[in-house]
Amino acid sequence: MRVNRWKMTLMLTMCLVLLFLTACGGGGTGDNSAAPGPAANADNLSGVVKFAVFSYPVDDGIDPVTGSNVKGMKTMLKPFLDKHPKLTVEYIEVPQDNRKAKFQSLLLSGSVDVLILDSSIDFYNQGFLMPLDDYLKRDNWKQNYYDSLWLDKERFTNATDGKVMALPGIVNTSTVMYDKQIFDDWGVAPLSDKPTAQEILEKAAKLTGINPKTGKQTYGMYYDPRSSSHMMLDYFSDGNGVQLGETDWANFGNSKLNFNNPQIKKSLQTLIDMNSSLPPGYEIGRGFENWGKVENNVAICLWCSKTDEILKNKLQDRYVVTKGVRDKNGKTSYGTAQTYTMAKDTKNPEAAWQVLKYITGAEGQKAIYDNYKYLPSWKNADWVSEKDNPYAKQLLTVVEDTKNVLFPPIMFSLIRPWMAELISRANHGQKYDLTAEMADIQEKINKWVEEQKVIDASKNKK
Repeated sequence: MRVNRWKMTLMLTMCLVLLFLTACGGGGTGDNSAAPGPAANADNLSGVVKFAVFSYPVDDGIDPVTGSNVKGMKTMLKPFLDKHPKLTVEYIEVPQDNRKAKFQSLLLSGSVDVLILDSSIDFYNQGFLMPLDDYLKRDNWKQNYYDSLWLDKERFTNATDGKVMALPGIVNTSTVMYDKQIFDDWGVAPLSDKPTAQEILEKAAKLTGINPKTGKQTYGMYYDPRSSSHMMLDYFSDGNGVQLGETDWANFGNSKLNFNNPQIKKSLQTLIDMNSSLPPGYEIGRGFENWGKVENNVAICLWCSKTDEILKNKLQDRYVVTKGVRDKNGKTSYGTAQTYTMAKDTKNPEAAWQVLKYITGAEGQKAIYDNYKYLPSWKNADWVSEKDNPYAKQLLTVVEDTKNVLFPPIMFSLIRPWMAELISRANHGQKYDLTAEMADIQEKINKWVEEQKVIDASKNKK
């Protein structure tokens, strides 16, 4: 059957128009990393945002630690959604176990818009996360958070392209604390507000022995090598900071890692030599059970963040928070924040950004503080009360003054477990050979770097 030429032309024209309209405004994800348009208002925020929630309950419930009633993420986001009635948030509760695999699956399938992550660098380097610089600039938003947090190249600012990978949520910091009562009992001057490692070592030695006031054994300091020996390398580095060489965070195969060097060897020997100032069993997490209590017998906690036990027992006048161990530049070691990110393939980028902004902004962080007393990364957090936490101001000062030490992944899979095992052997009088063992670890690091080259090549083909 013949078709009229005019009808054929008309049909072809209509098809081209439809194709054009689909390409310009249809349902495809397109290149969402392009500059965002004007900020949305309540009338044009609509659709669905899928939010992968980790470390908070989705629904209201009871905090297993404190036993108090707490609000879930749904309730904490409700004021935002009340302002945007056309918008729906679908919550994906991510369990603690195997969470990285869950995040990977969600990102691969394109079934998530906003995520709370441990860190963002791996997923960003794989091309899964949206760079946020244009949104931050448009909304004049970046300066609302502590400036030091943007130095964290594992969570917030990418070392390779300089782009912002995530927004900060609640702060996460560990620092040096001490029991003032034990110092007073021994007649030892309290630690400086920002002590050097040498000051800590000298005073810890003086505070180890039979307490002259109580007649009971006390120990100078405590840390758990299984979880924090890597940070002790930074503490006890003669103020130079731990020097591991260069890590290429985009392509680990280009890294030039040098673990087997004299400075690290000296730091490791210090960790071994200070065994006598630590309680028996510290290498497996024992000897610290009474911290925060009246009967405590450890003078200095080298890697502390929790103050719940102290506050519960109303001993805040006895336990003192310092600003951390200072290096030669006057900087301390650790203060970062929870990581909130946006998927690059989000189908609703403006709404996802607004959800991200709200939960990490003043209202969202206040809701989290009101329920969990977690300290905010928001600079002007006038809702934080010293009545709730007399340590709040000092802990936030630690975050403000941090240098944020970063370690390559092999630190946690290989080096730290070996250090913990080495310290345990030394503590029990077993044989160790630092020279030979460090050389062996360096060989394994070199092998890991070579293996990363293959992974990098495969990744960069995509």
